[in-house]
Amino acid sequence: MKVIKAAARTSKPAPADYFTGAVWMNEVVVADGPSRLNASLVTFSPGARTNWHTHPIGQLLYVTTGIGQVQKRGEPPILLQPGDTVVIPPDVEHWHGAVPNHVFAHLAMWETEGAGTVWLDRVSDLEAATVQAIPA
Repeated sequence: MKVIKAAARTSKPAPADYFTGAVWMNEVVVADGPSRLNASLVTFSPGARTNWHTHPIGQLLYVTTGIGQVQKRGEPPILLQPGDTVVIPPDVEHWHGAVPNHVFAHLAMWETEGAGTVWLDRVSDLEAATVQAIPA
């Protein structure tokens, strides 16, 4: 058994090449053979988001707080709230992030085997603004 103490890991800003806006990542687990599981707690400031991307083995998102959205290329975005789970099949082009007026966080889980995430083009401000938060 292995315990990784929280103090041993720090919050890191997400790479600006793959994210728009202020995004923070907290590593939960990194694949360590034979396991291929990776997981990060990702926190998005209002309007922040990933680029379009794919995962060769797919991805699972579990929403922990705030209001966000996920979109598969060619389909309308889907509003996300705490407790929602998104199952993204292998090689599906998608993005996820916060709606314009709320923070958003999710636990992102994915397996790696060979190539990891395949990063694509940026999500435009217009694309990201197509879903609005639930009215007050």
